[in-house]
Amino acid sequence: MTNSSEEKLKVYSEICNIFRHYSNASLTVRVLSIVQGMALLIAWAYVITKSEPKYALFFPICGFIFTWLLYRFHMGYFRTTIFFANQASNIEKELFEKMYRPITAFQEYHKGLFDNFYGKFFTLNAPFTLIGILFILVFIINLVICIG
Repeated sequence: MTNSSEEKLKVYSEICNIFRHYSNASLTVRVLSIVQGMALLIAWAYVITKSEPKYALFFPICGFIFTWLLYRFHMGYFRTTIFFANQASNIEKELFEKMYRPITAFQEYHKGLFDNFYGKFFTLNAPFTLIGILFILVFIINLVICIG
């Protein structure tokens, strides 16, 4: 192995660590979106049954804002993950034979899963889709209760 190849291998290893870090960060934010969503929905249900419905409007509005914010964090982590996956893939092409390129294989597999509306909306971003839709429904229910 030449000095250049050893350096590329070190860089590749560091990129894989960064890739793993941002991938975990993205997963954590997705899980947090479900937890915060369920907590706010439970709080909404409690408030709407125990006090004035107009006070309960606070929960779906804040929940939708928090979900949107967590979605933005997720997208930042996700885009960074893709950036580092591309960098790792480029190094793999220089260092390894085709059958020994896990990040390159991951990218091809990932494109097949998520490069369409259904994959993005209902799989990759499913927690945000689910919680966001629930907050919209809760907001509409709350309005109907307040008006009616």
